[in-house]
Amino acid sequence: MLKELILITNRYPFYPGEEFLKLELDFLCEKFSKVHIIPVNSVDHSKKRDLPPNVEVHHIPAFNRKKKSLFKYDGLLDRQGREWIFSERTTAGKYGIKGYGKMISWAANAVNLRNYIQNSFIEAHKGTEFVVYSYWLSLALGVAFLKEMYPCISAYSRGHGGDIYDYRHNPPYLPFKHKVIERLNRTFIISGNGVQYLSEQAGGVNANLEIARLGTLKPKGRSGSSEDGVFRIVSCSYIVPVKRLDLVAKSLADCSEKIHWTHIGDGPGREEIEQLVSILPEHVTYEFKGNMGNDEVIQFYINHPLDLFINVSSSEGIPVSIMEAFSCGIPAVATEVGGTGELVNDRNGELIPKDFDIRELARILDHAAKSSLEDREKKRMAAFDTWNEQYNAEKNYSKFSGELLGNGGAGR
Repeated sequence: MLKELILITNRYPFYPGEEFLKLELDFLCEKFSKVHIIPVNSVDHSKKRDLPPNVEVHHIPAFNRKKKSLFKYDGLLDRQGREWIFSERTTAGKYGIKGYGKMISWAANAVNLRNYIQNSFIEAHKGTEFVVYSYWLSLALGVAFLKEMYPCISAYSRGHGGDIYDYRHNPPYLPFKHKVIERLNRTFIISGNGVQYLSEQAGGVNANLEIARLGTLKPKGRSGSSEDGVFRIVSCSYIVPVKRLDLVAKSLADCSEKIHWTHIGDGPGREEIEQLVSILPEHVTYEFKGNMGNDEVIQFYINHPLDLFINVSSSEGIPVSIMEAFSCGIPAVATEVGGTGELVNDRNGELIPKDFDIRELARILDHAAKSSLEDREKKRMAAFDTWNEQYNAEKNYSKFSGELLGNGGAGR
């Protein structure tokens, strides 16, 4: 019997966010006869990404009600919702009224998601075998509710960064997280760091957790080293505080070598960063490219000499931007946050502390700029090998989609 996948997303296929789901979706569509996407937080449907022909998008009306409506209490009005809330109340209470509010709101969302899948899929198509998969652990509560009602259904989730690391939130609380993991068949975490974090929180190894790395496609070429005496670094991110591009600018001000910095991406912090780079010394130049499509980014890497990728984020899951740079043979300097240490090492770049000194980063950049072409090529090859061994999309997504398909169970 052919199986169909129910995929829970935040907004995908609508904008913004979840750019890297597009590639994974292509592999899922090859394995499943049909993929049903439920973007639970999409409001603006004016711009949609292109989708494979066997994808259908669904909308849950309840999720688009105003926050002031009685919708937020749906979890309290539902028997299953009340049971989960009761079991969570002590943990939520540690975070005061905000903790209780978050817990109740999440339970309401879960009840409505469960109801929609139950009525529109499970009960309406009893002869169809469904696999349910949430792209985010923070959206998987409704999937766990469903799994509790229909034990034979296969239910999964991914876990990335913000949906598993409580400390990224205010209050630092992600409701029901460990109970959801217990209920699902398996939760696939994109980094070993994430698995370790969740296991330590739960007090030991959890058999329901498994590493399933993200990946990027092999580009049709690679970047080359600069040979004109200018050392070229590149960064690619949204310009927001967590990316700390101001620290890149301040470090460059301390550099003594000829360096050119290209940043790809835009965001609300661009004006501040442009003010900082406007006073850089003459031997340090820069260019802000603004937003570029994913294919454009890769083509830029291939068509231009680039010596080093830089990422100094204060928090990460595991950065796909570095995977892309590695696939083009560009080494990286990056902060040791989240799962970045699983990507970057002294063979393919350099890992620096989260709270690094800008003068130390300047020293690292100057040292890299003075390195021989032979040493640069060794790092470039190591960067590509890291990508090919661990973050090759053909390998990772083929295996992942096969696991979802092969472990699928029949609905009741």
